[in-house]
Amino acid sequence: MLTRILLFLLTLILVPTVTVGVILFARGYRFSLKQQAFQATGLLSATSLPTGASIYVNNDLKSATDTTLNLTPGTYQIKIKKEGFSPWEKTLTIEPEVVTRANPLLFPSVPSLKAVTFSGASIPAISDDGSRVAYLSENKLYTLDLSESPLGLLNRESKLIITSPSVPLLSLGEGSRRQGEVNQLVWSPDNRQILLVSTPSAYLVDLSKSETQPVFDLKNLVLEWNMSKSIKSDRNIELLPSELRNILTTASAELVWSPRENKLMYTATASATIAQNLIPKLPGSNTQPESRDLSSGNTYVYDLEEDKNFSISTQCSEKSAQWFSDSNHLICVQKNKVTIIEYDGQNPTVVYTGPMENNFAVPYPSSKQLLILSNLTGNLATAPNLYAVSLR
Repeated sequence: MLTRILLFLLTLILVPTVTVGVILFARGYRFSLKQQAFQATGLLSATSLPTGASIYVNNDLKSATDTTLNLTPGTYQIKIKKEGFSPWEKTLTIEPEVVTRANPLLFPSVPSLKAVTFSGASIPAISDDGSRVAYLSENKLYTLDLSESPLGLLNRESKLIITSPSVPLLSLGEGSRRQGEVNQLVWSPDNRQILLVSTPSAYLVDLSKSETQPVFDLKNLVLEWNMSKSIKSDRNIELLPSELRNILTTASAELVWSPRENKLMYTATASATIAQNLIPKLPGSNTQPESRDLSSGNTYVYDLEEDKNFSISTQCSEKSAQWFSDSNHLICVQKNKVTIIEYDGQNPTVVYTGPMENNFAVPYPSSKQLLILSNLTGNLATAPNLYAVSLR
């Protein structure tokens, strides 16, 4: 009888104790021998592309991606490395009962280069949706589809749109720009037409029919297209907090939305300050230092989801920067060098150094490759070609 009573009392004690312990463990609490008590911890969720990279916490190897680590609250130096790829490193703040994410996209240390065109490519232009590139070659207009095929193939064949006889008075040849020679390609906002601009003529190409028609009022057509593009941008700005909206409309210029439209790159035209806590703080949001005091001429990225504002001017200017396909990185193009940085200005990685034409470098929608224009022959009489830089 006494034994039963003792077992019953022991059960009454153990069951709640174990239950509480399991709940605390699930919430990230761990028993500290030093403190002789349960202590709240935070979680570091470390994933990478490609997977299987080594995770270092304060230079100590802990595990490999993809995994989750329990860490006591504090600031840590996190490094993720994989052989054959440039390392990723960032200082992260771990908060109690909060999941902090480190999910780097690792780029090859020595990216491969593959020719996409072989007969020359001049004045390439990327469509507004980033899915196609138009270019001229040997008196012909081509488009190149950058999206993945159903079979997962990236490098598709270029599509011939028109030849020079279809465009009266225009020369599509290489060399110096003469009167009547095409000097600019412009995509329509709906990506269904391409404008061929020359001096003094202009022609509109319908991609669905491969037909051309002369443009008699070029100024009004360009104005109409620009207004169509600005309407979409203005619609997104209207969704922002009023204080930020006022700053963007009165003290900034060159607004460029990320592909997912969840981040905005812009250049400040006057000094201003973005107020704190325009939206409620999200758990596990980016802990990198912000720049909410704007300086005229500097370029910034604002994260609409986390209410974070970062300066990227030390890495690249707005004129040399464009969005990467994943909306989490930027491409910075300088003379004969392409660097990819994270949207918060961290982890600059050089992915290409070598000859480049017109600083042309655009990402494939899959983020697996980068398309550049280069003349690798060194012969100025030879037309440049398009090349794919592998990023995976």
